[in-house]
Amino acid sequence: MQIQLKRHYFLLTGPGLGLFVLFALAGQAGFFLPGQFALPSVCHPMVFVLAACTGIAGPIFIRTLFAHASRHETQVAEARFMAFQKRLLRVSQTTLYLAFVAVFFSFPRFYAGAVVLMALYSLYYYFPSSHRIDFDRKVFRVK
Repeated sequence: MQIQLKRHYFLLTGPGLGLFVLFALAGQAGFFLPGQFALPSVCHPMVFVLAACTGIAGPIFIRTLFAHASRHETQVAEARFMAFQKRLLRVSQTTLYLAFVAVFFSFPRFYAGAVVLMALYSLYYYFPSSHRIDFDRKVFRVK
């Protein structure tokens, strides 16, 4: 189970991290100038709120829904638990791509910094380590 979750995690985060590296190298090579690409200023708070929803609020909501749905069960099926974990990863790792948007489109420091911090939080916190998976298995009584 942990190997499958790690594979899913790296499939979700690999392209995003690759985008950061690729565009950092392209920027250093002079293919584009910092601030060359810009979004309207109304998009900055929207991306910030989306990052908060995908990095913090969304995973909490998904976890709460799963806990509520399985509250009367004595055991939760492993397939259902895996689907929950994959859904949690899909939502949380979306924040990485929002961080790329914030950095690439030269958002103001407050918004870019906050979105990047939320992306780092979601990358770290939702990494499928054996400790976190074992803890969740105990909490949700997975067979």
